[in-house]
Amino acid sequence: MKKSLYAALLSAIICPGSGQVWLGKKWLGWGFISVSLLCVMVLMKHIIGRAQVIADQILAGNIGNDLSAIYAEVSKAAIDTQSADLSAITWLFIANWVLSIASAFWLGAKQDKQRQTKTAD
Repeated sequence: MKKSLYAALLSAIICPGSGQVWLGKKWLGWGFISVSLLCVMVLMKHIIGRAQVIADQILAGNIGNDLSAIYAEVSKAAIDTQSADLSAITWLFIANWVLSIASAFWLGAKQDKQRQTKTAD
């Protein structure tokens, strides 16, 4: 398998930036990984905060302790909290992922071309 395809698949499936690390571009790869982890941490902080509010309301008796009431509250919270910040973080994560895949493929293609040139000589 060509390095370009393997690196792109690593970045697409395992983690954004893992293809760059595998290709030896460690700083670039860890940059992609850091941005991804930061975005996931911010999103998880928000999700856990919303879950805690709902759990507190269940314990206080404001929400019934049945699946349909909890589901309705979770659905309402998901719709109510669509802030611009969360949307920006989500788009940053997606853009980072796509850029990581494209970068890994491009860097791998450069290495494939250099390898072909060496074997042709």
